[in-house]
Amino acid sequence: MSVVQSLCSKLDLLTGEMREQKKVVADHDRRVTALEQQVVDLQDRSRRSNLRLIGLPEGAEKDDPVGFLKRSLPTWLPSLAGKEIEVERAHRVYTRISSDRAKPRVFLFKLLRYMDRELILRAARLHAPVKSSDGATLSFFPDFSPVTAKRRSAFASVRKEMREVGIQNFLLYPATLKVILNQGEPKMLYSPEEARVFLRSLSPTNCM
Repeated sequence: MSVVQSLCSKLDLLTGEMREQKKVVADHDRRVTALEQQVVDLQDRSRRSNLRLIGLPEGAEKDDPVGFLKRSLPTWLPSLAGKEIEVERAHRVYTRISSDRAKPRVFLFKLLRYMDRELILRAARLHAPVKSSDGATLSFFPDFSPVTAKRRSAFASVRKEMREVGIQNFLLYPATLKVILNQGEPKMLYSPEEARVFLRSLSPTNCM
């Protein structure tokens, strides 16, 4: 066998090995992605009965956050009066110090029942804007894993644009935008880019 033939043979062997290695790496990537998604799903499930309260002034809950919340919810959200909302625990979210020291930290609380979470969210929409006793504006949000929260927040700007032109839209779990035009069939949009393309394609008469 000549030197050239020997080199060609070795090259073919190396090419075959690289091809196999690429298949192995691609398979590992798929498995890692699947495992990461499983972790995200588990995190979201563990937070299923949680709510995040934004805007509550620092120290309002004093040293009894659960009792404070149970007393305050019917005041903030009158439609909850007479409802037995069971709060398991509540606390401020201790994140790194913000440059805006006047901005209150998120108040996170866990409910005993998932249906109570949905009841509070519906009441918050009904009574919006929700005000605390000292006039602060309060907002209630579901609690998601960081990955899911990031995916959902990416829709914020395009959702705002849609609302400004009168387009009904809802963000479904984990991060799918549902759009309804003129009481017609809903349109599902799976990324902010797809949502923007859809919005630009509409004529002004559709945006009602």
